[in-house]
Amino acid sequence: MKKIVVTGGSGRLGQLVIHELLSHDYRVLSLDRVPPAANLCPSWIADLRSSGHLYEALTNAYGVVHLGAYQAPGLAPDAEIFGNNVTASYNVLKAAGDLGVKKVVIASSTAAFGFIYAQKPFLPEYLPLDEKHPSRPQDPYGLSKVVGEQIAGSIVTTHSEMTICSLRLPGVNFDPNYGLLRERWKNPGARANTSWAYIDARDAATACRLALQVEFTGHEVMIVAAPTSSMREPTAELVAKYLDKRIPTAPGLTGNWSGVDSTKANKLLGFKAEHVWENYLKV
Repeated sequence: MKKIVVTGGSGRLGQLVIHELLSHDYRVLSLDRVPPAANLCPSWIADLRSSGHLYEALTNAYGVVHLGAYQAPGLAPDAEIFGNNVTASYNVLKAAGDLGVKKVVIASSTAAFGFIYAQKPFLPEYLPLDEKHPSRPQDPYGLSKVVGEQIAGSIVTTHSEMTICSLRLPGVNFDPNYGLLRERWKNPGARANTSWAYIDARDAATACRLALQVEFTGHEVMIVAAPTSSMREPTAELVAKYLDKRIPTAPGLTGNWSGVDSTKANKLLGFKAEHVWENYLKV
């Protein structure tokens, strides 16, 4: 049984990732600042800003799923959010490289593009957003994700035996019945800065597992999202009404297409979203 270390394992996504890994015969160790609500696997209390616990935890590990971070701006002072997230990412990646860990998966975010938490709003150069779109975050959270990806790219240059996958996740849905979505449908404009993209937490957990299993080299950034938007209206109509109808969009798109493009993850990971709101709600 291959050993996988999950940082942030006590969080909601962390618990789902652990469950996913255990169900596929991995041996899991969870690291977090707080104890988990359920004891799914061995758990250590650890502060990722200190590398001591990491070297002990990652010994003989095959892979790491790094989820431990502040998950949005405003949860702490800006300097704390940026410093915590960047230091934790560096320590995890450095320890993984030094100890010969083969696979690392990082929870990045579509906030890295910069639109979601922009203090001075700006428009996408095109839609759907893909991994080639420029990232210009103005907030400490989105910036910490960009820097985390850059750290990953740096680490693999000196540890060629290791592969790192940074998964850019949009807003994660933790409600299995999608009840909150009906409220959001009342005001589509409030989600325009997200390009109406989302991913179900169960699919995000699956993507983390897939990223541990596939073979590629170096560091890859991949967007992982549902193929449709979180809204009922055609996305082209939403773009024209709440963003700008002059934004170029990919040809051939119809209906409520997602504002982010998961094609790369579909091809490299074999990822396919299984939990979309259309399977749970009647319009």
